[in-house]
Order: sequence, then C-alpha cells, then structure tokens
Amino acid sequence: MTGFGKFLVGTAATSLLAWGAHSLAGADYIDGIEGNAKAAFDTLELGEGAGVAMARDPLARIAVVSGEHDEIAKKAIREKLLAVPGVSGVRFASGDAETADDGAADANAGPVASEEEVASCQTDVDAVMDGQTINFQSGSAYLAPASLRIIDSLAETLGRCDGMTVAVAGHTDATGSAEINQTLSTARAESVAAALAERGIDAGRITSAGFGSSQPKVDGTGAEANAANRRIEFTLTAGAGDSTAAPEGE
Repeated sequence: MTGFGKFLVGTAATSLLAWGAHSLAGADYIDGIEGNAKAAFDTLELGEGAGVAMARDPLARIAVVSGEHDEIAKKAIREKLLAVPGVSGVRFASGDAETADDGAADANAGPVASEEEVASCQTDVDAVMDGQTINFQSGSAYLAPASLRIIDSLAETLGRCDGMTVAVAGHTDATGSAEINQTLSTARAESVAAALAERGIDAGRITSAGFGSSQPKVDGTGAEANAANRRIEFTLTAGAGDSTAAPEGE
C-alpha cells in the first residue's frame, strides 16, 4: 500500500471512531435511554396525555414526564423510570413550563455516610480494582466481556456503600486527537455508569465524566504508559450526586 493509501485509511478510521464515540455519548445514546424509558412508562397505563421524553436542550439523562399526576402516581413513575438503566433523574412538566419536581430530590435522599465510612468503602472499591483493568473493544465504549465480571464485583461492593456517590472517571492515552479522546472517555465513563445502574446501583448516586488524555497516570507514550493511562477510576464521596460531572476546567 502506498503512503497516500495508508493516509486515506488512517483518515477514514479516525473519522469512524469520532462518529462512533459521538453517537454513544450524544443524541443516539439518549435516544436509546428514551426508548427504554417509554417502554417502562407505558406499563403504568396512565392514560391519555401522559408521556415521557428525555431532556434534549441540553442533552441529559433526565426523564421529563408530561401530563397531570397526583403524588401517588408520581411516586410510581419515579420508581419505574429510575429503574431504567441510564436514567439519572425525573422531572414533571406543568403546562408549557418544565419544572423540577421536589420529590425527585427526595427520592434520592437518604443517610449521608461519614468520612470513615467513605474511606472504608473506597478501600473496598480500590481492592476490587487492584491489578484489574476495565477494558473496551478497541476504539469504542463497548465493554469487553471480562470487564463485566469486574463491574459485577464493583456493584456488589458499592451496594454496601449507603449514603455515598460514586464518580466514574474515564481516561484515555494520548494516541489520536484530543477531541476524539475526550469524546471516547466520556462515552466509556457513561457506559460503566450505565452498567452499574443495570446491576442495581441507584443511578442518582452515580456521576460520570470523561477527561480524555488530560490526566495521565504515567508519563510517556510507549505501550506500557498507554496501557496504564487507558483506565476507569472510581471515587466515593458522601451524599447524592447530580448524575454527570464536568471535567475539570470546563
């Protein structure tokens, strides 16, 4: 293959990676959550005028519910939607004005862990990750099968961490463009957060953020450094989170 041919192949591969990562982290990802949320919502059979859609401006993992509902119905709706993987919160719309429902915060309210409890649980999480790495299919946010077993263990551990938020941080190596790395790391962090929610961890207590290659664990660009820098990290704090955490500096 000529040098020019290799250039064309490399350009096409980079474009496909950017498109795939954007789809997972952007509108296509929210579309998938919305479809599952609607299917769950429909099982409640709330009648004409009731509906649900994901927040779009900006894109968010918040389910917005339309229609008039009493408090009993709202409680059932919250429970049903928060059980959908990827849904991080529920809002109720009133007329043309969308307002945050105070009960959504109450749904995530609970005991706040002490510093000692947070430190103990962080130690347990670190022990699960010791010597293990959450891996993905090359250039994507699809979790490798072996990584799902690690997430099973993490979910079991986090299930004992009452009153805490777990922040899922995605990091890449420095290979490729900063923009693609940022998008990919965000998609991977969200993929892990969704996998934890699927395993029973309250989505309201999981935050996720991607940092691209901006926070390397090891200096250098060799194979060993790149392997160390491609990682998912977990940090526990007391209290409930807001489902997404912006990378530092944004």
